[in-house]
Amino acid sequence: MGDEDGGHLVAVGELAEELHKDAPESVLHDAVLDTAAGKRTLSPEVANALAQEVTHPDEQLSAREVELLTLLETGASNREIASTLFISLATVKTHLIHIYRKLGVDNRTAAVREARARRLLPGR
Repeated sequence: MGDEDGGHLVAVGELAEELHKDAPESVLHDAVLDTAAGKRTLSPEVANALAQEVTHPDEQLSAREVELLTLLETGASNREIASTLFISLATVKTHLIHIYRKLGVDNRTAAVREARARRLLPGR
């Protein structure tokens, strides 16, 4: 295997990280072929996350918002989040409003799903 082949393997490895893990087999197949042909392939989730970051670069989540999202991911209630973070219930609700706006979502489940897609949560 030559250096050029090694480069293709690296590109395919990078592609695997960029595609959503639940992508259909046909999408993965097409993505591998496109990557081998030198084209860049992104899952719709990754493409949307990148587009969001490009169109709203100042809309990054604060460290506190990421903390709150991490607790949200565990299924914690607003009251449990407030107690864990030593903040008021009103502050939790304010953070949620900001998170929803920044992620372009309107509920807790969508916020966690979008944060996972963007790899914003620790350990993701």
